[in-house]
Amino acid sequence: MELPGGHRKHLLWLVLALLLGCSFSSPAPPLTPAAAQLALDSWNPSHCKVVEFYGFHKPEKGSKNAQVAYVLLVNPGDQRQTQTIFTAHFQLLTRPNGKQQWFLTALTSHSSGLSKRQGWDNLLVPVKDNAAASSP
Repeated sequence: MELPGGHRKHLLWLVLALLLGCSFSSPAPPLTPAAAQLALDSWNPSHCKVVEFYGFHKPEKGSKNAQVAYVLLVNPGDQRQTQTIFTAHFQLLTRPNGKQQWFLTALTSHSSGLSKRQGWDNLLVPVKDNAAASSP
């Protein structure tokens, strides 16, 4: 069965579009400062409260699956209200259903000197997306 010339081009473009469309993955969801701060404030509210969110830093060149945020934290239960600068490590992971989501994976500080590291490692706190974070 022979297709007319115009239809052959359309069929070729359709096949090419399908192949290219299947090979591109969906873009990673953005990690916003508001969503990151909400994750930090809600994961352990009796020991961790964000005083100031300074911003993000990419830990490695070209790494789109990791972000580090610099934050000033305070322990709400501390009578002295000592404030400490922490680095909050966020990692973009792919869930079994194929959806990508940001997670808070660690909070670290060297406030007691460069040889003493304090904080929390091995966290896996999901960061809610902008729509879920803004709804009550």
